[in-house]
Amino acid sequence: MTAYSYAKKSAETELQTTLQRQLLLIVNKLQITLGRHLYLPSLLSSNNEIIDFLKTTESTEPFKRGQESINLSLEHINNISGTTTIFLMNSVGKVVSSSNWADKNSLIDKDYSDWPYFAQAKHNILGRYFTSQTENNERYYFFARSIQVNKKVIGIVVVQVPLSDLAFNWTAANVDFVVTDNNGIIFLSSKSEWDLNAISDVNLSVVKRNKRYQYKKDIKTLNKESFDLKDEGFQIVKLLDKKYQMLTKNMDMAGWDVRVLSDYSIAEKAISRKMLISAILILLVTALAGLLMKIQNQRKDFQQRATEELENKVAERTQALKKSQEDLIQAAKMAALGELSTGITHEINNPLSAIRAYADNASQFLQKDRLDMVGQNLTEITKLTENMAAITGQLKSFARKSKGQLKPVNIDASIDRAIAIVNSKIVSSGTNINYKINTHDPKKMVLADEVWLSQILVNLISNAISATSEKSERNVWIDVTEKGSADKVLKDNGEACNHEYCIEISDNGTGIEESNLSRIFEPFFTTKHTSKGLGLGLSISFNLVKDMNGSLDARNRKGGGALFTLCLPAVDTQTESDF
Repeated sequence: MTAYSYAKKSAETELQTTLQRQLLLIVNKLQITLGRHLYLPSLLSSNNEIIDFLKTTESTEPFKRGQESINLSLEHINNISGTTTIFLMNSVGKVVSSSNWADKNSLIDKDYSDWPYFAQAKHNILGRYFTSQTENNERYYFFARSIQVNKKVIGIVVVQVPLSDLAFNWTAANVDFVVTDNNGIIFLSSKSEWDLNAISDVNLSVVKRNKRYQYKKDIKTLNKESFDLKDEGFQIVKLLDKKYQMLTKNMDMAGWDVRVLSDYSIAEKAISRKMLISAILILLVTALAGLLMKIQNQRKDFQQRATEELENKVAERTQALKKSQEDLIQAAKMAALGELSTGITHEINNPLSAIRAYADNASQFLQKDRLDMVGQNLTEITKLTENMAAITGQLKSFARKSKGQLKPVNIDASIDRAIAIVNSKIVSSGTNINYKINTHDPKKMVLADEVWLSQILVNLISNAISATSEKSERNVWIDVTEKGSADKVLKDNGEACNHEYCIEISDNGTGIEESNLSRIFEPFFTTKHTSKGLGLGLSISFNLVKDMNGSLDARNRKGGGALFTLCLPAVDTQTESDF
């Protein structure tokens, strides 16, 4: 009985620890998912362009122009933030602008005045609401904030956040989760057969009046039996005739109860295993005790016949064993020290020697009160450590193959961002950047990953600036050209055709030796000193461009200097909404 109690308690404790850890994990995921979008309604509600638009009269030209501009802004913000939809209502609940304005299911002109988040926002409260509002039971969370002028509500901005991916990405073994509303309906779970059913008995008439589950035809009660354990917060429940151990946590902010469940048969199997192990251990201990007693009796008989002889031999062997053990320990110490010293010498002797030298110099300069030289020596020590850190960081970046999201990106905007990033280097070097800044021509769109493109442009522009270091007048040119026909940009299967936009970045530096042109994009190939480059930037850029179905090549400029050409597939602005 004692063995069973111990085994049961041990198995349940392990299971409860797992449930507590997984509950904290799912609650954190939910809080992060909601929290990262919580700022958007308040931010948008103070946008002057949105406020001015809501002041205009519908069907007028200012209203139409404002609607078009706001639609594009909301679409851009929606794409960047990862939300499902962002839309704007007037004071009576009619949608006047939406991020999905170009979709066939656009929300524009829809009336949401009877939705709870509208009433909450009208009363100057951050509106919160969650629902399963589509026929495929996708789950969403809504945030809503009023837009006021002189304390008068002139509109409501709403942000729609997707939640279904949380269930799809759940990978915890032997642990499931459910998220229920205040009526006990399962809003989100790791098992599709549980979704939109009741965790326990509920008033179905109240639930059916709620817009959250308007597409759910029949709501079943999954749990017909439950009882609390002695451990606080834990329950044993029966869902669809299967027994689970369950732990619950309330999320007041979202209006949810989050539960994690584990198949109770796992605990029962663990109890059986632990009892079996205990029985085996008892048998082994009993057998070992009997064997030891037998050996002890034999030894007593033997000792009685040859006590003195045995004591002498034991003393001699004990002394020999002690000496052998001491020799073995000493030999092992020396071998370990030898191996360790070899590794240390190989890995850090050179940088350590350099750091020691700089440290000695700094000490001497400090005694002489030469604080400027102390600072220079400490700076050199910092450079040594930064150089080693830079190598590991760039190797990690080079090895990682990111899964970028290809979408329409404006070339002019990307170039402007890249120039802004390297602006300090431009100013400090006195380099002239010859690039005609325009109004971001909407026709100049390429199919690319926005972050990757900025990273590539920053690398190319920075390299061009460095290449002109020996020139009295330093110049870098940036040009954008169009190649191919705009009549057919994408094939039917989405594959890029021959219509491209190319960005040419050139400089008046020393150029590239002809023998190096074929190796310029190889990893670790560089013509710079190791303190100024590792030879990874161009190789990384080349691979990123390749992943975006583009091309990157290098050649020498006729007037002297290098010329890099980056080409990417163009996107027809008329079909841009398809993305």
